[in-house]
Amino acid sequence: MLDLNETLVVTAPVWGTSSSTLAVDIRRVSESYHVDIVDAPLFQMEMANDAVLRRVLRELADWDGVKDKTALTLVCGTQEAPDALELFDPLCLALRLRQDRLKYAALDAETATAMSEVCHIKDISKFHFKSVATPKLAGDMEEFVKQLMRAEEPRELFLVLEPAGSNGILAKKLISNGLRVIRLGFYMTRPVPMPSLREVDPKGLWMLAMDIDVVRAAVNGLVSQGINPAAVKWIGNRPSVGALVRYEVPGAKWVNVPELKPSVVLETINNA
Repeated sequence: MLDLNETLVVTAPVWGTSSSTLAVDIRRVSESYHVDIVDAPLFQMEMANDAVLRRVLRELADWDGVKDKTALTLVCGTQEAPDALELFDPLCLALRLRQDRLKYAALDAETATAMSEVCHIKDISKFHFKSVATPKLAGDMEEFVKQLMRAEEPRELFLVLEPAGSNGILAKKLISNGLRVIRLGFYMTRPVPMPSLREVDPKGLWMLAMDIDVVRAAVNGLVSQGINPAAVKWIGNRPSVGALVRYEVPGAKWVNVPELKPSVVLETINNA
């Protein structure tokens, strides 16, 4: 067996009790890079209850008729949004009936790719992920809002996929800028305790942080186990998440990668 030098903690959320796709993909090639993998989802995803699902569909129908001419931009506000959309067949059907008016936007390239795949699978529309509007810096909320405002057509309607029960930052920012927005909050997140990392040398410990919600949960999880968050290394593909890491943990090392492709993440760890 290989002598594993580094440990990568993959904090990606999961649906149900399964492992995240990202964790599975990274683990598959991790031994070649001498990196151990800890699958540590800090949030579990689930669909909202039936009453919330019905309200989401009713709100869409109230704001937009199938035969309306208004442009619609479907916005994935989190990396979990495409997976959630795939599980909500009535919404997929409603979007399919409006496909000629749909445009697409996402907070980073990985989410854009997943969005394209889900829309293809669910027969909503077939489009290349490169046609999805994304900010130049992955996860840059301010630049993303400005980009959506520049692309606005008369009376364009933005359909923002964000978790129910969250603060709905993206939807609020668009609304505050005078845009017409429906917040489609039909999926939820529940916190999951971090697995024990006490046996891992903090000097070889890497935390993969994919969004801002994960940062505080990860910091709290490390502190609760007596691990100094500044002693570990943090990695991800969103500079905005890195900025939050450095704010929450002064002196923390953040390594930004261009994409969350397993080979890119693991090669970066090897070369750090």
